[in-house]
Amino acid sequence: MSDDSDFSRRAFVGTISSAVAVGLAGCTGDRTAGDETETDATTTERRETSTESGEPTTTAESDTSTTAESDAYRNGVGSDASITFEVPSAGSELTSTSVQWNATADGVTIEQSGAVSKGAGHYHVIVDTDPVTPGEVIPSDDSHIHYGSGQTDGVLELEPGDYTLHLQVGDGKHKAMDLVETVEVTVSDDASLSLDTSVDGSVVEWDITAEKYTIEPSSEGISSNAGHLHAIIDTDPVPVGDVIPSDAQHVHFGDGSTSGRLDLEAQLGDEYEPGDHTIHFQVGSGTHRATMVHTDTTVTTE
Repeated sequence: MSDDSDFSRRAFVGTISSAVAVGLAGCTGDRTAGDETETDATTTERRETSTESGEPTTTAESDTSTTAESDAYRNGVGSDASITFEVPSAGSELTSTSVQWNATADGVTIEQSGAVSKGAGHYHVIVDTDPVTPGEVIPSDDSHIHYGSGQTDGVLELEPGDYTLHLQVGDGKHKAMDLVETVEVTVSDDASLSLDTSVDGSVVEWDITAEKYTIEPSSEGISSNAGHLHAIIDTDPVPVGDVIPSDAQHVHFGDGSTSGRLDLEAQLGDEYEPGDHTIHFQVGSGTHRATMVHTDTTVTTE
């Protein structure tokens, strides 16, 4: 049979609203886009979350390493150090509101927040507001997203529109460093997936067609308008930016497949029962971070 997804964007947002709401409120500790756990053989927010240690400090806190620094605080990082947004690149036109980013650093160590290590820090993405003055503490709000686990990639959920994104390094206590990279991007909500399925016993044959989005192997890495599919069986989609698990209910298609078969009895084992089953097909980034690019169906097995 053929099932078009009637799981609306509004409904999907509802399934992840509790997690996203936390992200909009800012850090409880530091805000991340998901724990750095490996979930697949190939590799393993503005709006997503996980909680970790390292509460942002107040401006009253200071770090002795500044005494030897020159005009702008760099926490011991040399003047030739730099950071770069690899994705998205400047001027990118993004077809999904789930904005994938990844970055590289040269001459500065990117590490977990907490202790202040000279020559090191962690990333923050600053959305449509100025970078923080070096030496001041980076706020935690929906315009200042902390990646205190030491992540070098993530997914932001933004409304359609034009944005200026700043990537800024802060030290272990979230004090802004004079290391900033800026890109301007245009975000749209044009990407979509359509799904056809048929059922034979407990076996579901599926076929996905992507519009204005590319389904590719996870080995291709992180791309602005691309990712790979995951089948999520009888459970909610993964909150945007979190790493998609790899277990009986979360099946990764890291090879870039756009069609295949799922034997739900074999997949779910003792938990399987004939009847109605809901399957979400959710795109993840090259590092398996969940995006909003998604469709779903409910099938009836025997």
